[in-house]
Amino acid sequence: MRPSLPTTATALLALSGVALAQPDTPAGPATRLETVSISGERNAPAPTMVTQDIEAAPASVTVIDRRELDRRSISTYGDMFRRVPGAFVNDYGQGLVAYEVKFRGFGSGHGRDVAFYLDGMPLNVTGSQHTNGYADLAQVIAEIVNRVEIVRGPFSPYAGNHAVAGSVQMYTDREPGSFAKVDVDNFGRLRVLPVYSGAVGDGSLLLALDATKGSGYQRQTDLERTNLFARYAFGLGAGQAAVRFQAYDADVEAPGYIDYAQVRSGQLSPRDALAPGIGDAKRQNNLVFNYRSDDLEGQGGLATGWQASVYAVDDRRRRWSFYDLSNPIGNPVDLGAEQDKMRRAGFDVRKATMLTTGSVPTQLVLGAQYDDERIDGTHFASDPRRRPLGDATVDTDREVNTRTAAAYALLQINPVSRLKLTLGGRYDHLDFDIHLNPLDDAYGASGGNRYGSRKSQFSPKLGATWAVLEGAQRIDVFANIARGLKSPYPFGDFNRLQSTSITPLRSTEIGLQGSSASLGLSWRAALWNTRQDKEALFNAGNQFIGNQKTDRDGYDLELRWLPRAGLELFGNFSAVRARIKEQPGNEYIANVPDWVGTLGVEAQSMMVGERLDWSLSNEFVGPQPLDGANSARTSSYSRSVCRVAWTPSALPASRVAVAVTHYSNPYQETLFDFGGGQSATSAKPRWKALLSAQYKF
Repeated sequence: MRPSLPTTATALLALSGVALAQPDTPAGPATRLETVSISGERNAPAPTMVTQDIEAAPASVTVIDRRELDRRSISTYGDMFRRVPGAFVNDYGQGLVAYEVKFRGFGSGHGRDVAFYLDGMPLNVTGSQHTNGYADLAQVIAEIVNRVEIVRGPFSPYAGNHAVAGSVQMYTDREPGSFAKVDVDNFGRLRVLPVYSGAVGDGSLLLALDATKGSGYQRQTDLERTNLFARYAFGLGAGQAAVRFQAYDADVEAPGYIDYAQVRSGQLSPRDALAPGIGDAKRQNNLVFNYRSDDLEGQGGLATGWQASVYAVDDRRRRWSFYDLSNPIGNPVDLGAEQDKMRRAGFDVRKATMLTTGSVPTQLVLGAQYDDERIDGTHFASDPRRRPLGDATVDTDREVNTRTAAAYALLQINPVSRLKLTLGGRYDHLDFDIHLNPLDDAYGASGGNRYGSRKSQFSPKLGATWAVLEGAQRIDVFANIARGLKSPYPFGDFNRLQSTSITPLRSTEIGLQGSSASLGLSWRAALWNTRQDKEALFNAGNQFIGNQKTDRDGYDLELRWLPRAGLELFGNFSAVRARIKEQPGNEYIANVPDWVGTLGVEAQSMMVGERLDWSLSNEFVGPQPLDGANSARTSSYSRSVCRVAWTPSALPASRVAVAVTHYSNPYQETLFDFGGGQSATSAKPRWKALLSAQYKF
């Protein structure tokens, strides 16, 4: 079993209703569906069970359900990942810039090495100017997310490009209920979220409007954001379908990075802003269709049946930036302006079948994906009021088209009762087409103004699970080997595409996991290694360093204990060694923590007939090298969150919550080497308080 299985209201691994993917209680003799009871609450798939449910995969998987999200203090999307074993989250504090989400020793600036999906729609952008695989999750409304599936490493056959550190599938809730929520922090930033969910005609309608306005801790952090989400779910044939539309609009100022040495010496305030005009604006509309058919095995489509996602996205992203740390604080300067106009469309369709192999449970999943990403990207100069300074300042003006076609398969079989074999793989074909416009500085250079390249890779995904003990006291051994895929950077590498290949990643993992129903205990320990022969490495300024041979290894430890009803203790610890091979004296991969860990407790109690839910979690982050020579390092630090929620007896579905976050060192989470002996930081508040009130209709 997964180490997060025995929980009360904070179950990490739940088979609660995924939007259009709600597994029912497993039943039916055709597949000998083995299940394990979790503290009398529900059944979850055993690791040797044959099912599409990713919880049963022979890999390090964390699944976060709606109840777990409800009990956390979530003010940004990054907070959804902060307790995940081995995860490091960096909120840059720079406007709408995508956060850093790291797994398994990857720098993963802006989430580029983790493949993210929302209701089947990919969120990484291969051709973004900012970085290869840029993953902006700001449009995710955490309160209507019902399930988050996190696979560490490249084992999932459902994720291709960018899934080298891991993959994340997020699903919105089909019927979250109607409620209104208000959040306000101690800096005055206000967020209002009304949600309507109810029956309309023969289906169900979900409407949510997320509106945020106000400033943050640092100066020059004004934010205005609206995020409209609408979905209609209905029966279609022998299954369930949904059509959803989202409209996201945001404008924000950002402080820019400031000199760390001057902050430490007191010459600068940690709240200072480097220059006026820095910030972002983003507009996105997306349309998604989802379908899942029923099956006869009682797994809600996880044993047999069809699944499909079709999506279309129109995205406009602009960013104004400035990085000269020698600029006097607040002095107006011309800014670099980055603009991406993206149109995207694609689909993912799969069919699961239970094969007739006598008494041996066997499942085959076959699927296909297609993604067409078209970006018109320009880079130019603007004045401090964000007004373009004319065509003469344009240095980049190009159209980047990335088309990805993939086919994948997954075969699961129980040759004997205690053993499950997982044999999977996927084939990805990437087609790049880059066109330089006349204003681009590279226009007219040798080699022409149009570049094209085609790259392909087959990625096997092989794993096995052996049940050493079954029943109330369970122990399983699991192992997997997998190949991951990272494409060339079509925006930055356009003139090298003919000679630049896909950089495959080889990953191995072995682990031991177990649980005790009588003790309310679950745990997991895993060892892993990943290797690449030609990894494209970038510095803190996103400048290409070179293709290097890299090696990463580490271990993860996880533990959850439910000593009694209403009380849970949890902890995890991960250590990482990330190195560049054949580069003596310059072998460290920058901005990768040596270790990360979490300790926490969650509890429920009654006071004078009123229910209180409280939690305390401490995240510990080890030091990070800031450069390849390890000549400068961050310090270790901790981030503590205490949350207390009151549920009135007269309104059992509503609550008022207060959460307080404390950083032991507010400069270390976002700290980079800018070269020339200078380090830059974007400070966090040492203390932050968030008051939330939710009323359910």
